[in-house]
Parts: sequence; C-alpha cells; structure tokens
Amino acid sequence: MLLINHILKATGGSLLSEGSSSFTSLSTDTRTLKNGEVFLALKGHRFDGHDFIEEALRKGSGIIINESMKSRAEVLRGIYRKTIILVKDTLRALHDLARYLRKERIKEFIGITGSNGKTTTKEMLYTILSSKGTVVKNEGNLNNEIGLPLSIVRESSSYDSVEYGIFEMGAGRRGDIRLLSEISMPDYGVITSIGHAHLEGMGGIEGVFRTKTEIADFVKVLFINGDDELRFAEKGWEIKKGINIIRFGLSDKCHVRAEDIRYLGDYSTYLLRAEINNLRVETPVRLNVTGPGNIYNSLAAASVALYCGIPEEVLASKLEEFRGVKMRLEIKELNGIRFILDCYNANPDSVKNAIMELIRLKKKRAVAVLGDMLELGEYSEALHREIGRFLYEQGVNVFIALGPSMKSAFEEFICRIPKREGFFAENHEEVRKILLKILEPSDTVLIKGSRAMAMEKVLEEIEYAG
Repeated sequence: MLLINHILKATGGSLLSEGSSSFTSLSTDTRTLKNGEVFLALKGHRFDGHDFIEEALRKGSGIIINESMKSRAEVLRGIYRKTIILVKDTLRALHDLARYLRKERIKEFIGITGSNGKTTTKEMLYTILSSKGTVVKNEGNLNNEIGLPLSIVRESSSYDSVEYGIFEMGAGRRGDIRLLSEISMPDYGVITSIGHAHLEGMGGIEGVFRTKTEIADFVKVLFINGDDELRFAEKGWEIKKGINIIRFGLSDKCHVRAEDIRYLGDYSTYLLRAEINNLRVETPVRLNVTGPGNIYNSLAAASVALYCGIPEEVLASKLEEFRGVKMRLEIKELNGIRFILDCYNANPDSVKNAIMELIRLKKKRAVAVLGDMLELGEYSEALHREIGRFLYEQGVNVFIALGPSMKSAFEEFICRIPKREGFFAENHEEVRKILLKILEPSDTVLIKGSRAMAMEKVLEEIEYAG
C-alpha cells in the first residue's frame, strides 16, 4: 500500500484535504485511473495533468498537485471530500517518492542500461532471480525520468519488502543515466552494450560511452560488456577507476564468457565459463531465442545471477525457460512465410545484427523491410547508406525501405551490380501491397525500424489481408 504519510514524508508536501489515508498505487493518466489510486498531475511540453484533476477526483481516491493549483483545490475539496496533497513540483515529488520507496522497500536494486538489449536482459534476469525471492521490474519501456520512478512507486506499492528490483534505464541525452541513478540509487549496474544509438542527443559515440558509464559513479559492482569495453579502451576511454567491474562477453579477458557457440534453427547453445568471487562455473546453456545479441544478453543476466548466488544448474534451467520478448526477433510463420518481427526499436548496430539473423534463418529468399532509424542527427544519412551497402553485402534478395531516411539505404542498395530487387514505400499500406505482390512460399522477411515507425503495423496488415 501507499500511505499518505509516505507521500508527505518523501515529498515535503502538505495535506489540504484527507479522504483515504492509503492508496493501492499511483497513476499519471486519468484514462486508466482506478478507484483506490492517487493521481499525480504532471506537466509536460504538450500536456498538463492539472487540467484533469477534477476528473481524477471523480474516478480515483485522491490527487497530488502543485501549489499553483491551491485555490482551485480548495474549491474541489468541498465538492469531492477526497485526499488532496500539495507539492512544489509534481515531477520532483515523483522522483522523491520513488527514491524513498526504493530505499525503504527494495533491498538490492539492479539498474540496466545500454544501447541494445536492456529489456531482454531485464526479462532474462527477472526469470532467473524470481527463483530466489520477490522481484519487481519496470514494464515495457517505462525507463525515462517519468517511467522509471513511476515504475518504482507502482511496483513497490504492492510489497513491504522486495529482494531485488530490476529496472532498465533509458537515455536520450547526456546526464540521463546520472539522473536516473540519483533517483534509484542502484547497488549493481549493467551496461549491456555501447553502440550507435541516440547519437543526436549524446553528441556521437563517445557521448554514448560517457552517458552509459555514468552509472559507474553510483554502484558497488558494474557488469559490463567486456568486448565493448576493450574496443573503447583502445580509444583511451576508460571507466571510473576503483570500482569492482565484472566483464561478460566472448573475449578470454571476460569473467563470464560464452564458448563453442552454435546457432541451431531458432535456438542456440553455448558453454558458459565464469570466474566470479572465487567461484568457477562451467555449464552448457541452451537459449530458446535467436541471435548473437541474445548471447550477450544472457551473459549479462548470468553475470548478475551468479554474483547473487544463483546455482549454475538453476541459471541454465531458467535461461532455457526464457522464451523472448514480443517484437524483439520474434519469429512468426504465416502461409509458409517466415516473418522476423524486430520492430521495438532500431539503431545501426541492432539493424545489422537483425540482417545477419535474416540471412542465417532464411529458407529461400531473404526480404528486408526496414523503417527509419531515428535520433541519429548529423550521422543519419551516412549510417543509413551504410545499412544499404550492408544489406547488399550480406546477400539480401529484396529490400523494401520505408521513411525519408531509409531512402538513402534504398539508393545504396539498388545502385549495386548485379542489381537486386528494391522498393521505396511512402507508408505502411504501400509496404503491404508490395509484400502481397512479391512474396513467395518459403521467403523469410525481416521487419524492423525505430519505435516511432510502428513497423509492427506492416505484419498486422499482412495478417489481416491473409
């Protein structure tokens, strides 16, 4: 439960009206607000939750608003007779409440960041650590300055004590990981990968490295992709000295590594070797998810799990139990055609990995349907053109490009000799029409793009039509 006293103590707010003294959870959206929840009125660039406080009082059990609304709240107090709490700044109040509940209720906090693999690593680790005690996590992509603290409040409201909190941390600009770490006070940090994502907000790949490694200033142990770290160390970019670092990857310099990797249809196997805290592990692992990225994700999860004392046989069993995350290299069969749906997000590294999986899994022709990779700033055209060349070099048979940026990739793909089949589409409907016209039985189709491109609509329309 979430008590009034918790909110007042954490935020320094004042109580204008008291109805219920406890709440089931916290909400920031009146459309989904339930009776028993308290509504927090956030103000953004394009909305202001204070415009909906009367609706919130009708539907929920109370509201938290800023002090500028005091006179309006005094009127509403006499009408609704529900809890009304005043704070100086509602976003700051959310951060303060999350920090308070994290400290009071979550024993060990694991923060997961990285350019790729955050959600899958989080879900893998959740599957493993749930065998040891109560574990909470953020759902979906609630990983920014609103989503992370809101998730902490919601998830911790259901328990008096939680063994582990596993929360992914997203970043679009420098300082984001530092802010999220100040809110959540992580005990352990995981950096899954460092790649060409959000270059626009971070000022290039060095900015990505500096941003992701901000978490090192807060944790007692950092688990990092050792192969990435070695690559960046060659540039002279180093992580904070004096911190306990555990590396995972394929290099023999990593504490946790995969050897004898085999990709077998839609699953993979490898031998896990680890040396952590005087513990030596050697155990076979089977993953029922595909791709090199998931090897790294599983190594990241295994590193933390082994450090936390999970026996190797439990670790291997739980990794095999894991069945993937929706829209992340999700494989579907439709009318004899294999679709690889990997459209939760996209950056140059994840797109290349997905293309390699398309080639590995293809039954007959390899067809790539790619939407724009966003937030690349001044690097966008060059990186999209690089993808066009990569598609051709990897042997993709047909390429369908969607979006103004991906048009550059299309131009690179179709100018090669010998020519291959390529199409440029203006919208999802055009993509659907092209696919329905060209697809043949036993084709394998990759569908991928940045979240804002909503590439899953392509398959939805194909399923509807077929």
